[in-house]
Amino acid sequence: MPGPKGFSEDQQPYEGAGALQSVAHARLKIDSAGRIVIPAEMRAAMMVKPGDTVTAEVVEGEFRIVSPDVAVRRAQAFANKFKADHPGISVVDELIAERREEARKDLEEANAWRATRGLPPLE
Repeated sequence: MPGPKGFSEDQQPYEGAGALQSVAHARLKIDSAGRIVIPAEMRAAMMVKPGDTVTAEVVEGEFRIVSPDVAVRRAQAFANKFKADHPGISVVDELIAERREEARKDLEEANAWRATRGLPPLE
């Protein structure tokens, strides 16, 4: 008799491929080597397969695992929301302007230091 849906060792197709999805809680056992088997339905929701590399952290006692695909989708969603909330603003142009201003200030500081030592200014 097959086990509950999503708990087999075979990767299950995931119905919600367009958006990030959640899976209800499941009780998982930790073996003597500290390993946890992630159910297939959860692996599908995380967009991972055997052999993939993930990032893990513990936040306030909660173990969190994030796949690169999920991290990219979150970043894309954040960027899309920012663009929608701030039409006409180019974060790239703002970043370039900030970096140019920082470079200008660094050059001024370097030239002030060089002037105290009788050195010619940098351009």
